[in-house]
Amino acid sequence: MILLKMKIVFNQYFTFIFLSTFLVPTFMFAQPEESKSSLSACIIENAQQLNGSPYVPGTLEVAGPEKLVYFKDKFDCVTFVEYVLALSIYQAGNTQNKTFEAILQQLRYRHGKIDGYGSRLHYFSEWILENEKNGFIRNITPKISSSPYKKNIRFMTSNAPKYPPLTDKKELKKVSLAEHRISDYTWNYIPKSKINHISDQILSGDIIAITTDIKDLDFVHTGFAIRTEDGVHLLHASESEGKVVISKNTLYDYLKSHKHQSGIMILRVK
Repeated sequence: MILLKMKIVFNQYFTFIFLSTFLVPTFMFAQPEESKSSLSACIIENAQQLNGSPYVPGTLEVAGPEKLVYFKDKFDCVTFVEYVLALSIYQAGNTQNKTFEAILQQLRYRHGKIDGYGSRLHYFSEWILENEKNGFIRNITPKISSSPYKKNIRFMTSNAPKYPPLTDKKELKKVSLAEHRISDYTWNYIPKSKINHISDQILSGDIIAITTDIKDLDFVHTGFAIRTEDGVHLLHASESEGKVVISKNTLYDYLKSHKHQSGIMILRVK
């Protein structure tokens, strides 16, 4: 997805300051009762089992026609979320006999159908909209915050030479249409200065989507919320750490240390 390529594509324009995070295996987890649904518990268990797995970007970019690609031992931030979510949904049995691969395909592709590079949900905002329709997640942010978040999204088409598949005009058009659709949408988000005020409403297993002030882009990072004795942390595939980790600092402090991270949206699994 596009947020995962941002640093590689645009490093001549932006320099990001990443706060060091590391794996703390001895955390004691203090989960609210309502977070202990079988699916949320499954998500946290599966995600924790992947702690230490290497961060590897660009694993979906393979030669040949677009196809479903996944790895069990290396991830970027989105493929980590997708893999854990698909596996957990499959294990929880909420799938109407769908295979793990079928669930992953539905999560990753528009209408669950692979139809070229442009059918992949490159922008996380479209990923959210599609997977709310699919019934996998619920965006609970509007119930928590009325702060508007609206962006003119065109990062990929503005940098088309950086994406070889977009030399195909058919695929370029698909991505352009997706950009127009999501640019018309007005979201709610939680500014990072407000995260501490609402953190009690975040449950372990919630997906955290991190917004940005970078032009033409919607989100820059994602991971799972995990509650510890000192608050909400982020369980994520970290580029700066080079692996899957639980953030050393709370979610609030994590965002505060990243200049271009403007806030969050909270997606609850269903």
